[in-house]
Amino acid sequence: MILFTYIILFVILIYALVILAFATGWVKIKTFTSKTTYQYPKVSIVIAFRNEEENISQLLHSLFAQTYPKDKTEIILVDDHSSDNTVEIIESNTDFAIQLVKLPENQTGKKAALAYGINLSTAEIIITTDADCTMSENWVLSLVNYYLINKPKLLVAPVLFSPAKSMFQKFQSLEFLSLIGSGAGAIGIGRPIMCNGANLLFEKSLYESALLENNYVSGDDIFLLLSAKKKHRKEILFIKSADALVYTKPTQTINDFFKQRIRWTSKSKAYRDFDIVFTAISVAFTNLMLAFTLIASAFNREFLFYFLVMFLIKSIADIMLLVPVTLFFKQQNLMWWFVALQTIYPFYIVFTTLAGIFGKFTWKSRSFGLNQYF
Repeated sequence: MILFTYIILFVILIYALVILAFATGWVKIKTFTSKTTYQYPKVSIVIAFRNEEENISQLLHSLFAQTYPKDKTEIILVDDHSSDNTVEIIESNTDFAIQLVKLPENQTGKKAALAYGINLSTAEIIITTDADCTMSENWVLSLVNYYLINKPKLLVAPVLFSPAKSMFQKFQSLEFLSLIGSGAGAIGIGRPIMCNGANLLFEKSLYESALLENNYVSGDDIFLLLSAKKKHRKEILFIKSADALVYTKPTQTINDFFKQRIRWTSKSKAYRDFDIVFTAISVAFTNLMLAFTLIASAFNREFLFYFLVMFLIKSIADIMLLVPVTLFFKQQNLMWWFVALQTIYPFYIVFTTLAGIFGKFTWKSRSFGLNQYF
């Protein structure tokens, strides 16, 4: 048991150091406030969509309401072979100039749709988001303002879930905030590990020169980040601004939740970046040990002590990250669910990790297995 004790301590201390490093990185990033500008470079907003009839109207409303000059804004919507009424809804909105294009029949998937749209764009500054998102009226203005001042090659911006109502949605929101905080914190210490394509700004030249992983039909965001990291690590920045926020919807059912998380995890097989792999291993092993010791405590009470020690150290580290993040986004009430999430999380993360590596799933009426990754 002495060896097991050392293993437990080593695993949990490594995890704590990683999370505390992210917390430090979050604090290092200064809050950005848009300044008055008279520069309005042309911007292309590229959005890939498939079967989004329930969400597309809200997205269009947000885009129409942007304060950024309309004559400097190019909106390209790429249809990934929708089978519902999304296209008809877009065509019925004539308030704003939109380029609606259809992905060629011999291509499929979000990554292909984005590449198609970006290739058609005429601006050097590209912004991407998702069809199920909404944003404030100063969203484009804040991103471009930050770009003009700081000149990042890749600008990562925050994504939050819409205000949670049910307990299940609150769990999702708190977990998602931990991901946003970790991603931002990693950028803050110069070791970017994640981003979200629902809120990105980048130079078109960066995308054109990027070495994206072609074996995966999605993952456009993380593979772009990894490509940029090889040559422009210091030019990958995070904008900490309320104006730059994008909101998306949490999943409505547990089944959809697991499908989403498994889809995210499935891309991990392609990661070769040290920072990502090290972080993923530390998180996976910590949660695996937590799940194991809790289950083992039912047969040997000595394991309960190990579980409680790990649980306490992990919780302290996670709180150090989550408190400043939730305070900034005015989501501190979600911390009431922290202990419950901490207890459930080890089992959920172990399951999704294994399912993402070995399983298959259905997304947007398409089935994907071991050789068709998202």
